[in-house]
Amino acid sequence: MTTEPKSGGWGLGRFLRFALREILIPLTLAIVLALFIQATVAKPYEIPTGSMMPTIRPAERVLANRFIYHFQDVERGDIIVFHPPARLNSSVPFVKRVVGLPGDLIEVREGQVLVNGEPFEVEGATVPEYGYPARRVPDDKLFVLGDNRNNSVDSHEWDFLPLNSVIGEVFMTYWPPNRIRFL
Repeated sequence: MTTEPKSGGWGLGRFLRFALREILIPLTLAIVLALFIQATVAKPYEIPTGSMMPTIRPAERVLANRFIYHFQDVERGDIIVFHPPARLNSSVPFVKRVVGLPGDLIEVREGQVLVNGEPFEVEGATVPEYGYPARRVPDDKLFVLGDNRNNSVDSHEWDFLPLNSVIGEVFMTYWPPNRIRFL
């Protein structure tokens, strides 16, 4: 009776098949899936300014759901990421809070943001030191403000935001790790 010696070595061909099957294909699929998700569902953004303090601080990173507004309307209080108005000459997306929806009457008077005559309050938002005359938000537009009311380039300076400028809803911060939270 003869026995053949067992092949215990990996050999180059066996190693390449293993690497392809167990490493390269899963890694490629993970990268393609991550790029697809970023392009269609959730996209990360770094916050460059303090305009949304204390809710979102400078250098924090947030995720925006780019898909949600295909299924539901923008709501008052949502924190959105959007393309800024062309006259601001900025290619960097902005992040602000939706205050006024189409048809709403917006006014800032005596340190209060008023929506349809009622105060619109956001916990931690600074009291505005400016006024904004009562104006109705046009159809297909929004009125947005930063939570750091006096240090934010927003609708009180450049007026209404076209709805088609909205990229998505910011739903969480993910960096730094000690500030991970859903918004």
